[in-house]
Amino acid sequence: MESRVMKLCCQGCGADLQVTEEVRFVTCNYCQSKLEIVRDASVTHTRVLEKLERTTERIAGNLKVIELQNDLERLDREWETVRQGMMSRGKDGHLYEPSTGSAVIAGVGGGIVGVVVMIGSIASSNTLGVALGLGIGVVAVAIARRSFDYAESFQSLEGRYQAQRQRMIRAIEAERRR
Repeated sequence: MESRVMKLCCQGCGADLQVTEEVRFVTCNYCQSKLEIVRDASVTHTRVLEKLERTTERIAGNLKVIELQNDLERLDREWETVRQGMMSRGKDGHLYEPSTGSAVIAGVGGGIVGVVVMIGSIASSNTLGVALGLGIGVVAVAIARRSFDYAESFQSLEGRYQAQRQRMIRAIEAERRR
């Protein structure tokens, strides 16, 4: 059985093409466009494949950007959950991030209170007061040390979050430039 030859027009340059019925893809001899032979119910025509490939690549790039943006939003939400869980509530009810500076100030303040109680107790020969002042100082330093470590932990987590966030932003920008 012999194949029937069909006449088509190149969508790239308009040149006449002759192809057999079983051909699905062809390259134009004049403009070198890669073409798909499209057979619809009422008409047969050609379609330039490079445009489809470029469109597909562009859509894939856009999808990658959207995926990276979603990852960035997820990272931000996760960090905000961690951040809120580590916040301290002040006397006025406002939330504050843990700070190494406030931990040091609290430790020094508590230590000073302990020393003042000890000095007052020594001046009045009150041995119980000396022990109380020493206890206040030790507790203040221990609480300050714990608060300082907590604040450092917070700062470390925040630093890792910020570094990851910057990497993701650079990846999004790089993908957009493609």
